[in-house]
Amino acid sequence: MEGIDFGSLQEVEEFQAILMLYNEAKTYLENFKWCKKTIKCWYDFGLYEKIGVFLFQIEPISDEVDNFIWIIVGDLPSAYLDCSVLTGNEALKIYVEIMTEWADNILQGKSVDNCFPVNAAPTIENANLLKKRINFIKAEILN
Repeated sequence: MEGIDFGSLQEVEEFQAILMLYNEAKTYLENFKWCKKTIKCWYDFGLYEKIGVFLFQIEPISDEVDNFIWIIVGDLPSAYLDCSVLTGNEALKIYVEIMTEWADNILQGKSVDNCFPVNAAPTIENANLLKKRINFIKAEILN
């Protein structure tokens, strides 16, 4: 393997983390009945295995479904956003808003029926864990 530059170990580990997040995002998206298949994907940004923001082009089940979908995955509840979102940064800001609403409703004893569907039990413990991750995103990524 002489003469091949594999980059630093940190770069390899980061690439592996991105691939792991990509696979998670693709699986999440393809589990929706409105997504026939994924066509193309762009990695916008992320933080190792903690969070990844991706834009997917999909083959939708009908013309009523957007063919570009933002996916946010990682060590937090996964979410999708439609193509009205223009950037990965905007997608993450909206993600923070919808997850904050879910967590706040639980902490205030309100229903989460009208919130974005989160794949986690609506418990105080999960709401507090999510709030910690949201605060991290606000402090370390969005600022």
